Amino acid sequence: MKRNDLKNESLYRDRYRILRKLGEGGSSMVYMGCDMESGKAVTVKVFKEGVLNGADIKNAVMEETALLQRLDHPDIPKVLAVYEDAFVLEHVHGNSLDKVLKAKGALPEKTAVQMGKELLKILTYLHGRKNPVIYRDLKPANIIVKPDGHVALIDFGAAREYCPGVGADTLNLGTCGYAAPEQYGSLGQTDVRTDIYCFGRTLMQMMAGGEKAGSKNEGNAIKAGRPKTVSPELRKILEKCTRPDRDDRFGSCREIGKALEGYPRAVAVRRLIQGVKAALIAAVLALGVTAAVSHYDTVRSYAAEDAKQRIPAVKERLGNAGLRIRAMLDEEEK
Repeated sequence: MKRNDLKNESLYRDRYRILRKLGEGGSSMVYMGCDMESGKAVTVKVFKEGVLNGADIKNAVMEETALLQRLDHPDIPKVLAVYEDAFVLEHVHGNSLDKVLKAKGALPEKTAVQMGKELLKILTYLHGRKNPVIYRDLKPANIIVKPDGHVALIDFGAAREYCPGVGADTLNLGTCGYAAPEQYGSLGQTDVRTDIYCFGRTLMQMMAGGEKAGSKNEGNAIKAGRPKTVSPELRKILEKCTRPDRDDRFGSCREIGKALEGYPRAVAVRRLIQGVKAALIAAVLALGVTAAVSHYDTVRSYAAEDAKQRIPAVKERLGNAGLRIRAMLDEEEK
């Protein structure tokens, strides 16, 4: 049996019982397991043989776990055990945001913004470290929605620490539809603004529901404001997050957070102005109707008098026309 085919194996490294498969990436398999000593649920990430050779597997394990072991945040799972070809993490209970969107469709604006604020706090922690951590692969599949509705961030396989003075990333990593232009290479090293782009794309996806990220349908859904409660003020913030030139984006997650905190006021002002305009239009129409009703008798009297004067003249013209027709018929008989 191949090492990575764990579906029929009951144990992994003698301590962790494999319960079921959670997901699969290009180079790894992820399983839900149980720590037989503590009884707690765990996540086991096992790297694939054949996709990576032994040395690459070992390096991948070392790089990802070394980074995770330097992090300490309640919404980032901690490393519990490390092997040459796998490692074990705290298990985050819940469903991936990707599955939530596929099952329920587009999220309401309020819900999406609340999740976005929580993601910004995680990113702010990563970016605020002495050596800033650039996550580089923010997307619904890597976000866990817990039973209480709060979110956690998983899968740090694409994350890296920012290195001042380095011209470009060693590897171009990211997911199509979410990755920033600079992640495709030749545009310099990724930085905090790269994660800001991915953040904007992720929030767009939250409100586009099941539409494929980056697709025409998803773009149309956002532009149309689906669901209809999505405000133009929020779309403006997301548009700034996802500008192609990173210099045109927000400079930090704190700036986005400030914008998200302040935009409801702009929404309220716009709606107030719309309400005042609607009230003024209604008032003008009401005045017009009132004026018409108040002058109804005058208009009716004028019409009656006009008809009294016009009808005799019309009868006279009709009589004259009848006489001419009769004369013409008499002339024909002769």
